[in-house]
Amino acid sequence: MQHETDAAPRPVDGTPMPATPGGRISFERLRERSDELELLISGLLVFGLFTVPGRLFDAWVSNTVHADGMAQYAIWFGFAVGVGVSYALAAAFMTHIAIRGYWVGLIGLKATFPDGVRWDRLSSMGPVSRGYQRARVGDIGQAIDRADRMASILFAMSILMALTIAGVGVFAIVLMVLGSLVGALFGMADRVALITGGVLYALFIAGAVAMAVCEKLIARRDAAGRSSEGLRRLLLRLLRVYGVLVPQRLIGPMQFTLQSNLNGRLFLAVYALVIGGAMVIGGLQVINSMKFTLLQGYEVVTDDAVDHGMLGAHYENMRAEHDALLRYPMIPSDRIAETHLRLFIPHQPQRDNALARRLCPMLTDGRNTAEGAAATRNAIDCMAAMWTVSIDGTAIPLDDFVPIERRDLGMRGLVGYIPLGDRQPGRHTLELVWNADGGDTGKQRRREYRIPFWFIPQIAERVQRD
Repeated sequence: MQHETDAAPRPVDGTPMPATPGGRISFERLRERSDELELLISGLLVFGLFTVPGRLFDAWVSNTVHADGMAQYAIWFGFAVGVGVSYALAAAFMTHIAIRGYWVGLIGLKATFPDGVRWDRLSSMGPVSRGYQRARVGDIGQAIDRADRMASILFAMSILMALTIAGVGVFAIVLMVLGSLVGALFGMADRVALITGGVLYALFIAGAVAMAVCEKLIARRDAAGRSSEGLRRLLLRLLRVYGVLVPQRLIGPMQFTLQSNLNGRLFLAVYALVIGGAMVIGGLQVINSMKFTLLQGYEVVTDDAVDHGMLGAHYENMRAEHDALLRYPMIPSDRIAETHLRLFIPHQPQRDNALARRLCPMLTDGRNTAEGAAATRNAIDCMAAMWTVSIDGTAIPLDDFVPIERRDLGMRGLVGYIPLGDRQPGRHTLELVWNADGGDTGKQRRREYRIPFWFIPQIAERVQRD
């Protein structure tokens, strides 16, 4: 004997409902539980998505410093897309949960008060206000239907956006991989890879435009009674190609159902806005991580005042997680009691590699191909050609510096110990310049760093006596 829960769904009069032809499970049975499934999926995704950006940021910070060229762009693109999608989808699913909560509350009121709103008992309203609100609000059953419809549409759109942005990410990765392979074959890998990726993307856009033009031409020729078999074959071939590039069998059911049942133009506008907004969110995350604040409320202690004052990122004992992207020259502390000042000068491939090709003749096209002690000497000489260092205007040679790998900072660079024994106690200023002959703008612009510190030899003497 079949249990009642396994029986086919029946309408009010008890007659069996027809099953969906070819379907494995009755749609009506699934529809009765869709709200539960939506809430379960949304709840799990919200908690998971809010943890993703932090992990992506840590992974991006720890890897982008080592990358250059296409690898750098690929890492940044993956981070921006991942963070943007996570925040956008988390907000969408939180909104969905809120709407479903509102829907549950309405159902509870309907069960408690089957008659819904009793308009005749709203004595605080006059007849005009009562009539207006009644026409605008409707009965509680209509409100339940509206909330249910809105929640289902939002849930489907959120899933659709996730699938679309994931497809965009995969497509971009394929373009970058193909560009890198072509660049590796022809030399000048980074430039050729960028050009190849740009050309492939332009071809993708051109193909999409060509399909739209073919549709217009076919419609005009059909209306004029002229044959358009050649255009039809071309359009079908393009559709097959784009069917491979864009997974329409996966995205199409949701996209076309929503697009055809909602305002088509508004849907496409929201669709494009969310995808573009996800990228903007990722970019803002990067800017916010590098700047002290996005709110420009400091009119006295301005950015320029701090640049010529003290930045905590220059002092290892003051650095925090927020300074992870500020890869500045560093000293241990703002107070130095030892006889020597340790200075760490970071090596950043994104900036230094291009400059090395111009300033470092001891390298082979910017590459340190030497081995052993010669490799160390080449690294020191090349970095010395990029940087100038001085204390209180007195130049400090970098000949005695050595290459170092700082696992605690996730960086490589030069480290040296500058003697302070003959200097007077008190404030001193360490000044560094990268690419002194560079311009005022661009990636290779001149960069200046000022690191004030206080030399306090009395502390060292007291420690030695104790």
